[in-house]
Amino acid sequence: MPLLYDSPDQEALHLNAIKALAIETGQEFSVVRQVYEHELSRLKAGARITEYVIVLACRRTRVMLRKPIEPGRPQPVAA
Repeated sequence: MPLLYDSPDQEALHLNAIKALAIETGQEFSVVRQVYEHELSRLKAGARITEYVIVLACRRTRVMLRKPIEPGRPQPVAA
């Protein structure tokens, strides 16, 4: 499995984005991080150009966390 973050600087950038999303959505950091890293991993797997992956991961995470919880839909689990 490839590394999720290519460098410590890149990891810090992503963690800052996760923290901002947690504040914006009112969710716990650990929940946001789980959803974000899942989306990031999925996006990086098919990306040829990776400059905008952080923007797409933030957008998809925000959408996932703002959706109302429907019966039968899996919920993020806090690690």
